[in-house]
Amino acid sequence: MKPASSGHVRIYPLASTAAAVNGDATAAATSTDETNDASEQINIRLNVNEKARTVLSVCTSGTLCTTSNHDGIEGAPFGSFVDYVLDDDGFPVLLMSDLSMHTKNILDAGLDKAMVTLFAQIDDKSNANQNAEKGQDVSRCSFTAKVQKIDPKDAEDYDSIRMKYSIAHAYADQVMDSPRFDFYRLIPQAIYYVGGFDSHSHQPISI
Repeated sequence: MKPASSGHVRIYPLASTAAAVNGDATAAATSTDETNDASEQINIRLNVNEKARTVLSVCTSGTLCTTSNHDGIEGAPFGSFVDYVLDDDGFPVLLMSDLSMHTKNILDAGLDKAMVTLFAQIDDKSNANQNAEKGQDVSRCSFTAKVQKIDPKDAEDYDSIRMKYSIAHAYADQVMDSPRFDFYRLIPQAIYYVGGFDSHSHQPISI
């Protein structure tokens, strides 16, 4: 793998995103200065805010939790698998159909009142280490937010969002222009990060 270069130090990409988020990763760094042939290990240590942001940026899908308005289960939590991308401010953006149950729950509650939670969890499938974290022993983030429908005529970043979504989720090209689909932005109200099973990193994040 070709390393990225930074000044006189050549930084090699991490093999495990999950390891970096959990704060126990190292990356090899080799000096490119002709007078110094030494190699060194650089410890990667993220603060809890950076860990939460990393989880949200690495993941492109998660569970969207809304409050059900369906007969017989009114007021119950309702979880839906959703895809998302992040806008330039790091806020999740979802492409949702007006036929989806989670969209109906949001619209029934009213966009000015609805509160949702997006749950994202790192799935480190790229890690060849058989002892890699699995199940509850992985970093995850709960992103509680208000919902804002994006107006393509008013949103300055609308074209950027379309491009990002198309790159991350190619299937969306088939429905993006359908009148039944709209982009919705999640505006953060509270963020909760968990570093793993029995981890001491169970804490809310300052917004």
